[in-house]
Amino acid sequence: MTIRQRRWRLSPVALAFTLGFVDPAISGGADVDELLRFGTTMARAGNWREAKYRWEQALRTDSDDPRLLNNLAVAEEALGAPERARELFSKAVAAASRDSRIRDNATRSSLFWSRSSDDSVATPAPAAGPPVPWRKKRGRDVVEISVSLPLPPRLKLDDVRTMLVASFLVNDSDLIDVNREMVRFLRSEFRKHTAFEIQNIMPPPAIPEQTLDAMAHNAEFFRWLGHEHGSDVIVTGATRYTRRDASGFEDVDIVSESTGQKVRQTVFVEQEEFTFELDVLYFRGADGSLLFRDRMRRQAYFRGSANDPISAFYELGNSIAGDVIAVIAPRTRTDQRLLFKG
Repeated sequence: MTIRQRRWRLSPVALAFTLGFVDPAISGGADVDELLRFGTTMARAGNWREAKYRWEQALRTDSDDPRLLNNLAVAEEALGAPERARELFSKAVAAASRDSRIRDNATRSSLFWSRSSDDSVATPAPAAGPPVPWRKKRGRDVVEISVSLPLPPRLKLDDVRTMLVASFLVNDSDLIDVNREMVRFLRSEFRKHTAFEIQNIMPPPAIPEQTLDAMAHNAEFFRWLGHEHGSDVIVTGATRYTRRDASGFEDVDIVSESTGQKVRQTVFVEQEEFTFELDVLYFRGADGSLLFRDRMRRQAYFRGSANDPISAFYELGNSIAGDVIAVIAPRTRTDQRLLFKG
């Protein structure tokens, strides 16, 4: 006698009930806590539009619920609307003035966006917002998540099609051809990360031997250069690349072969310091006006006394690539936020 086992198949809705991811609209309930929980589940999965929709549904039932206002503020951040997020955080703080978690959430957001919109020209902004400690235990009603926040380019180039990377003013160096490598590096980065047509004019057009301040006001020359090559935007500036011997004595921990214990000793360490400085200027080709000016500086130490200057140049160049691209292309940064889950 053969016994056949009956197989049960769950419908998508039943499966959602089983796993606990029940859409309140499907279940027939419009309860605020259910909508809050479902929205937070969607947000944790990266579906911010769905999360926003659910929290907005719940807000129609209770327009002053600080949990919903807090969560909607984070959703607006994730969807690229920091001004709207600021308004919602203000309402959330006003509705729950004693909840330090919402207040700290709003503070993190404010500091993140203020730093992102006012990046220092000398020092890159941090990859995440400043560390604001949560003043209370988070509790079981909230969850801390990492949010990818979209940042617009620092320079809007909506009408730009062609971009010319011209020559750079450089220091005398026997390490590498600094101008050639700088132009090659920037053209490569712009091609990889933007949709602009990067003009491959060789050799790169020369620029006047003048101070950067004088260059910034030399609209006549850059207007001519733009018309000469049909360039919507011209990128140029000055680059300084140097190497120096940075060898010296250092205290290092050495493991004793006989005892296996760490022993601190002072030893002579050979190393070199490479410094990479870049002043970059963006000009409008149509009229030669200065659109944007930025300055970046990096330095790094390499062990040994015969390091490859080309490798060091590109390692330092790659460390500023994100800041260079951020001028003309969108990018994202990650920061921590608290979401209420009901």
